Amino acid sequence: MAEKKGKNISGLIRMILKTGIAAAVIRWLYCRYAGSLSAVFAGFDYLLLIPVFCLSVFSTAVASLRWRCLAAPLGIDLSCGKAFSLTMQGIFFSLVIPGGAIGGDVIKMAALSGHLKNGSRTEGIFSILMDRIIGMISLFLTALILLLYSRSLFAAVKFPDFPNAPAGMFLWWLLAGVCAAGTAAGCLVFIHRKLEKLPGVKTVLTFADKKSSGKVTRILNAVDIYTGEKKKIIFWIVVTTFAIHLAPALSLALLLNAAGASVNIITVLPAVVIGNIAGLLPLFPGGIGARDAVTVALLNVAGYSPEAAAAAQIMATIILVFFNLTGAIFFIADRKRPEIAK
Repeated sequence: MAEKKGKNISGLIRMILKTGIAAAVIRWLYCRYAGSLSAVFAGFDYLLLIPVFCLSVFSTAVASLRWRCLAAPLGIDLSCGKAFSLTMQGIFFSLVIPGGAIGGDVIKMAALSGHLKNGSRTEGIFSILMDRIIGMISLFLTALILLLYSRSLFAAVKFPDFPNAPAGMFLWWLLAGVCAAGTAAGCLVFIHRKLEKLPGVKTVLTFADKKSSGKVTRILNAVDIYTGEKKKIIFWIVVTTFAIHLAPALSLALLLNAAGASVNIITVLPAVVIGNIAGLLPLFPGGIGARDAVTVALLNVAGYSPEAAAAAQIMATIILVFFNLTGAIFFIADRKRPEIAK
C-alpha cells in the first residue's frame, strides 16, 4: 500500500513539473512578443476558430475509424460511436495524467476492457497498440520526408542566447535519428517470426508466454493476422498521413491567416509535423511546450513574423487543450452506462 501511494505521489510530482515546464514555455512565447501580440489578437479573425475546431473533430473521427478497422480482424466489433467515444477518452487522459499519449492509451485499454468479454480482452488491448504503431510509422515517415525538405530551415535556426551555436542542425539530426529509429521499430513488429530465429529470442518468448498464461502467443498470432493485411496497413498509413498528421498544418495555416499573415501551406507543413515530433518528448504534458517552441522557431525561419507565428501557435494550443478536455464528457457519459459491459 505504501509503495503504491509513493508511486502515485511520484507520478503527481512529475505531472506538476511537466505542466510547469509547458506553462513556462508558453509564457515565454507570449512575453517575448507581448506588445505586438496584443495588436495581433485585437485584429484576429476569431471566426476561423470554427473550421479549426472542426478539423480536430475530423482528425479524431478518422483516428477512431482507423482503430475500428484495425480491431475488426482480431474479432473486436466496435461501433463507430463507441470507437469515437473511447478515442476521445484516451485523448482526454493523455492530457491530464502522467505518461502523455501512453497514459491515455492505458486508460483507453481499461475502458475498452469493460466492453469486451474476458476471452477477447488481450486482442482488444493489442488492437490499441497496433493502432498506435500505425500512427507512429505514418508520423515518423512523414517527418523524415519533411526533414529532408526543410534541412535549410533548420540550418538557419539560431537561439538568441547562443547565436553562433549550430542549434538548428543539432535539432535536425536529433529529430532525424528519432524518426528513423521510430520507423524501424514499428516495422520490426511485422517481421517478428524472423526475429524469433535469432539466438535466445525464442527462449525469452517461451518464458514470457508461460508467465503471461499464453498472452504472448495470442499477441504474436494477432501480429500474424496484420502481417497478412498488408494492403490495409499501407492504406491506413497513407490515410493517417493526410487526414491526421497533415490536417494540423491546415489548421495552423488558417490560424496564421486569422492573425493577418500571408500563408503558404508548403512552408507550414514542415513546421507543424516536425513540431509534433518534438512534442513526443516526455518532458511535456501532451507535447505542449516543446511543440510550440519548435513550430514557432521554424515558422520564423520560413518567413512568418514572430508575432503572427506565436499568436497562431498559442491559439492552436488553446484549441487543442479545449478539444482534449471535451473527452471528459465521453468518459463521464460512459461511466453512467455500466450495464453495457459484458
